[in-house]
Amino acid sequence: MGGVRIYVQFIGHGVIGVRASDGKFLWGYNKIAVPQANIPTPVTVGNRVFASNGYNCGSALLTLSGDGRGGVKMAEEYHLRGREFQNHHGGFVHVDGHIYGGHGSNNGLPTCIELDSGDVLWKRRGPGSGSAAMLFADGNLYMRYSNGVVALVDATPDGFRLTGTLRLPGVGNDSWSHPALANGHLYLRENDSLHIYDVRAGE
Repeated sequence: MGGVRIYVQFIGHGVIGVRASDGKFLWGYNKIAVPQANIPTPVTVGNRVFASNGYNCGSALLTLSGDGRGGVKMAEEYHLRGREFQNHHGGFVHVDGHIYGGHGSNNGLPTCIELDSGDVLWKRRGPGSGSAAMLFADGNLYMRYSNGVVALVDATPDGFRLTGTLRLPGVGNDSWSHPALANGHLYLRENDSLHIYDVRAGE
């Protein structure tokens, strides 16, 4: 950013940026931080950072730019209130100018937000319950709900399009693990079990 490489993280006091070369604090944003927990990892899109949190804190889009003195400055583009979009667990992804994630406190209502404007384009109740961990691959959103339901959803701003579901066997207490995809295989951890699904097209 302005010739400065930075790391962005959501810590106890808010979203921060530090210089990669020496860890120097460059900027901070605490409007969506709470003492209890700040869980979701922000996503970066060019010189912008989209961050969200639960506990009715909402979300924010931040713009970063060089300050001309070897540092980086931050400005808020917009803030969404908690009822508009808040991500408690599970995270969110950026795809082609849109943010997809699960909305709600201990909830995972599939939601699509236009990044530039912050407009919520759609929000629907999905097939699972509890928070939903998000993964994007090959045009699809994999949403792994904490009750063991996994949903396959088209990543499109045109509306919520559910294309498939499965339920993990042996679901006990809520599990918040994130799905992972490698070499055409979907990896899903359910507490002390690991389930692997072949999701290669036509196989």
